Amino acid sequence: MINLHIKSIFAVVFGLFLASAVQAQDKVEVDYESYSGFTCDPVPKLPAKEVHPSLWFTADQAAAMRVKKDQDEQAAGLWKQVSESQFLIMDLMPEPTINDDKKVVHQYYGYMAQAAKYSGFMIWMTEDETEKQKFIDRTVALLERAYDGPVYELDPKEKSGPTDEIYLGTWIQNYAAAYDWVQPFLTQEQDKAIRARLVKQCDYLSKNIYRWTSRPHNHLSKPAWGLGSCALALSDERDAINWLGVALNAANENTKYFFSADGIYREGSHYLGFSWTNFLPFMINYKNVSGVNQFEDFKPVMEWGVAVRNSNGWLPNIEDSFIRPFPGHMAAAMYKDTQTFLHSSAPLSEILMWAWNTTDMKPFEAYTERTTYNWTGATWDYTLPLDEYLTYDPTIKPTMPDSSPTVFLEGGQSMFRNTWKTSAPEGRYLLFQGVAEADNHEHYEHLSFIISAEAQMMASDGGYTRKSYGEKMRTQWYKQAVAHNVVTLNGEAPVDPAQNVTPVSRHRINTDFFDFEEKEAPYASGGKLRRAIAFAGESYFVVADIVSAPKGGEATAILHGGRGTMEGDENYRVWNYEADTYGPAARLHVWTFGSADDFKIEDAEGELTYLKGDFAVFPYTKASGNGTEQVILQVLVPSAQGKGGPEVSSVKQGNQILVTVKDGDITDTYLLQPSPAPAEFDTLKSDATFAWVREEGGKVSKFAVREATNLKTNRTVLMESAEAKTEAKAR
Repeated sequence: MINLHIKSIFAVVFGLFLASAVQAQDKVEVDYESYSGFTCDPVPKLPAKEVHPSLWFTADQAAAMRVKKDQDEQAAGLWKQVSESQFLIMDLMPEPTINDDKKVVHQYYGYMAQAAKYSGFMIWMTEDETEKQKFIDRTVALLERAYDGPVYELDPKEKSGPTDEIYLGTWIQNYAAAYDWVQPFLTQEQDKAIRARLVKQCDYLSKNIYRWTSRPHNHLSKPAWGLGSCALALSDERDAINWLGVALNAANENTKYFFSADGIYREGSHYLGFSWTNFLPFMINYKNVSGVNQFEDFKPVMEWGVAVRNSNGWLPNIEDSFIRPFPGHMAAAMYKDTQTFLHSSAPLSEILMWAWNTTDMKPFEAYTERTTYNWTGATWDYTLPLDEYLTYDPTIKPTMPDSSPTVFLEGGQSMFRNTWKTSAPEGRYLLFQGVAEADNHEHYEHLSFIISAEAQMMASDGGYTRKSYGEKMRTQWYKQAVAHNVVTLNGEAPVDPAQNVTPVSRHRINTDFFDFEEKEAPYASGGKLRRAIAFAGESYFVVADIVSAPKGGEATAILHGGRGTMEGDENYRVWNYEADTYGPAARLHVWTFGSADDFKIEDAEGELTYLKGDFAVFPYTKASGNGTEQVILQVLVPSAQGKGGPEVSSVKQGNQILVTVKDGDITDTYLLQPSPAPAEFDTLKSDATFAWVREEGGKVSKFAVREATNLKTNRTVLMESAEAKTEAKAR
């Protein structure tokens, strides 16, 4: 064999040359290099000798894999899905032609590759020699037909083609696993024939991966991770080190641009899950075969999947995304000795297992029953139950995070919540979105927010689209600012300060009685939005907007209340939610106040979608006014079904607003103004741009200020300072 070090250097040089050549040819204006993402070691490493099986487990580990099914109920359930899979008994499908319907061609390659992987796995799961031989023969038959048909006649660059490179990446991972499991039982002739097919596909991928897509989104990374897995399975091949080098470099192009350093996936939850189906198998394969642990690099991604989950455990439907579960349990075994900011002592493995075990799966189960598709977006290609069984570790106990449930990420997402408990009626959650945009699946949603509470989705994002990426409705409605809880200026949503630059986050407060953060983003035509979220008593939310427009203009705060009916008038609206697959019956009470003389609130209707195909029209509001400097304040109070909201009132002086929220013996008072200036109302005086004062039983108990040197209420001095401060205190 060629010396490993020499092979590694050659592969890196080859990969860098190929990437540079493509980028120079395209002359794209998008900057794919300056974002804060991460990369893994690009130097490919292969073992000294090819060994089978080794991608998922070794021959010595097969016995443990067999007995796993008896260790707990979850493993038994997964085993039932695997052992009863249609892919173990389905007839081998007839070879398609280039003239067949696209779905026929796609399903052929996807199903045949899945059948090969399932059958290869079962070789090691049975000790009965007759059964074993049956699965050996079936796996051989499937591998000897790998890539038959028109696969090399169809160009993956064809829009919505049946051999898209994202499919190719998954098919080759499935075939690589099947080959890894059956290889010890092959005759020399069988081995040579099957390897020739896999080698041809690896060559095909490595030579075309940048031709098919030079942009570093999932159409580049998914086939890269698939190519990497097959290179590991064929590590004795002369070109294996080159294939792996191309795969590593192409994958790094994705992770350094579409992931933030703290794990946020900029294309949205749907495409994170879609990518997961390829990067998780590859990382496991690479660790098992070559001892390279990329899980250390992906740790922030795993933590983000827990930090961003809503009150029901779902990843949000922001950007081009439907709601999604986060399958962290499939990576948990790789983090048994890994500490995390999510817990003071428990390893990340236990947090990931808890997150999965407490996820409300009802919407996804209902979706599967209705459509026969799973939640991954890759049902025809991806072996979900099998991969879950392969990765599940029954010895990992679930542990709930004990860190603050309110999490601020430098990548631009902030999660305000009062508990880590899942599907709890008392749970409150708000996601504040301010992530630097990428160039692919972005929506006009800067500084938007979504809410879930009472175990129900409430203030909601419009979502991905009705059914598919190519729909006109996606670009004409779903990605537009009006489909999101944003503040527009003359119809425009806020934008990034500069390419790959995250909107500013400041004034963060995180206590057990009050949380706060402000984000700032400019408008392309001039002006800026300062939007702050306040979590008062960690029971309800206040959204405080300051809109600056040098030339004046109309500022509009859009609020989608989600899948509910809406009633109310003047400054008050209430959304009523019926019990459905997304949660129990509940309510969201909202009061909106603005400083503009012509401030008004209009009712409107628009679509939203949580899961593919489950779209409908629901009411929303548009609160707007004109001026050069305006403030808008929204009070959002979730409640149980049939429960009324607090008493809310407001007074204003020019562009200064004072809002009072009274609920029983608790009275909260809020001040909002665009810049530090003396504000004097009957009950409160301050120069803060934002202030909150809580009275309990007639006495001040807590307060918070932003950019204040003084705060007084009812002749009581709460704070005085020579310099402006942002703080929260309990008295």
